[in-house]
Amino acid sequence: MKSIIYSLMLSLSAMACTTDKTTEPTPADNTSGKVEKGIVKGRVTDANNKPIANAKIVANSLDYQDARIGYSDANGNYSIKLPTGIASGSFYVRGSVRVKYNGQNYDLALFTENDSQFSPYDGAIKNLTLKLTGKRTGNFGDDGFYGGTLEIHHDFDTIERENIELTLVPDGPLVDGSTGKTLVRRAAADDYNIYDIPVGKYKITARDVSNGRKLKVKVRYDEKDYSDSATGVFVPPYELAEIYELTILIK
Repeated sequence: MKSIIYSLMLSLSAMACTTDKTTEPTPADNTSGKVEKGIVKGRVTDANNKPIANAKIVANSLDYQDARIGYSDANGNYSIKLPTGIASGSFYVRGSVRVKYNGQNYDLALFTENDSQFSPYDGAIKNLTLKLTGKRTGNFGDDGFYGGTLEIHHDFDTIERENIELTLVPDGPLVDGSTGKTLVRRAAADDYNIYDIPVGKYKITARDVSNGRKLKVKVRYDEKDYSDSATGVFVPPYELAEIYELTILIK
C-alpha cells in the first residue's frame, strides 16, 4: 500500500515538473569527477554494468512540491539542473526504465546507490542500477522488492497453505532480456504472497509437500481450466506501476 501511495504522489508531483533536455550524450563517465553545485548527475547501468539509455531520472523534493526530470544518454549518463533558492529544500533521486515485454510496457524501478537526501545547492552524484530482485532502499516511500509478487489462492478444505510448493520455469527471457532460472518457492502459513520473483513469464507447477501430491493450477482470470501446469506472466496492476503481480489458483 505504501508503494502504491508513493507512486501516485510521485505521478502527481511530476505533472508540474521540469524536464531537463539540455544534456548531450558524451563519452564522459558521470560516476567520476567532482560534485557540481546545483546539479545532480550520475550513470545508469544494468546488472552487468552496461549503460542504459533513455532511463527516466526524477530529482524530487521531500515535500513533493518540486520534481525535475532528466534522461540518460547513450552512455548511461544523466545530468539535471536543480533549483538553488533559499526555499528549495532537500531532494532525493528515483529512476525507472521503460521496456517492451510480452506486448506490454513495463516501467522497471531502478536502484539508487547512496540513497540519501541532499541539498540542491551542494549538488550530488547518484548512480542507478537495474535490479530484478532484492529489497528496495526503504527510503522516501521506496518500499518492497524489485521482483514481482506471486499471490496464491487455494482450496482451504484440502490443502494447507504452508504445504504448497511451487516450481517456476522461465518461458523465454526475463523482462530485461536475461536468461532466468528455475525457481522453487514455498508458501507461508500466514501470507498469501511469495515475494521478489524476477519479473518474467513462467510455467508453474505445484505440489503438496506433506504427501507429494501434484496439485492443479491455473492463472487467475485465464479462460483455461485447472491443469497440471499453467503459464503466466507478471504484470503491473495499473498503468505506470513499478510493481508486478501474478495470481495463481490452486486446488
